[in-house]
Amino acid sequence: MTFKEWLNNPSLDQNLSIGCLGQSGYVLKKNETTILIDPYLTDYVSHPDGLNDPKMKRQFPPVISPSEIQTVDAILCTHAHGDHMDPWTLESIKPRYKLYCTEAAFNNNPVNLDADQLIWVDWEKPIAINEFSITAIPAAHYNQSDPEGKPDCVSFIISVDNINLFYWGDGIPYEGLIERLSQNQYDLFFAPINGRDWFREKNGIIGNLNSRELAKICSELKIATVIPNHFDLFEYNSEIPAHFINYVDQINPNQKVKILNHKNIMTI
Repeated sequence: MTFKEWLNNPSLDQNLSIGCLGQSGYVLKKNETTILIDPYLTDYVSHPDGLNDPKMKRQFPPVISPSEIQTVDAILCTHAHGDHMDPWTLESIKPRYKLYCTEAAFNNNPVNLDADQLIWVDWEKPIAINEFSITAIPAAHYNQSDPEGKPDCVSFIISVDNINLFYWGDGIPYEGLIERLSQNQYDLFFAPINGRDWFREKNGIIGNLNSRELAKICSELKIATVIPNHFDLFEYNSEIPAHFINYVDQINPNQKVKILNHKNIMTI
């Protein structure tokens, strides 16, 4: 079965299946429910008619074209950046879906969707999408809120059938984050590892936590499997997963790590 066939057809069993789109993008499928998270399925960031950033050319083509998606119930976007909240992807998906994001993220992105498709997320306010229960918490990228103190970038805690997932799109550690995350145990913990440095920040690239920071965070929490992301799509803003695994071996050697590459599908 191809990735497109898997995405567009109902699940054949009662299991939760997760497909990787690359960067920080994923597909969650359970029975007849399909949820996309941070889908970047075009070349909007590098294209002259998009953000026109030649440093950010894709290292692999989209795993599926937005116009080929035949079924989706909801799309979750963690923040406004084009590689997470891609207006060309969001506007090209034909099925009617609900977009869940913060109002600040939507207002800082050029995406054009009908008002009845939009649902604003707030910190700690539960969201129900069929059998999925979702809670957004602050993600500091680099600030936890917009200039008015309202939610901006978020991460998502997702539960379905007693399976707990955490999706961290972009962000860095901040005071109180470990305490909040420690309220849950996680079967899968998705987080960026591409880090940040003076050279990239000088070129306007807002960074993320690095491999060592994520390994340390894992040692503070109860995580069955950690899945690093945000390392594969842009050569200029990437990381080598082996570096993360080395830090885990040093800091938290009992932590299970899974490298989920684009087009990979896992079932739990």
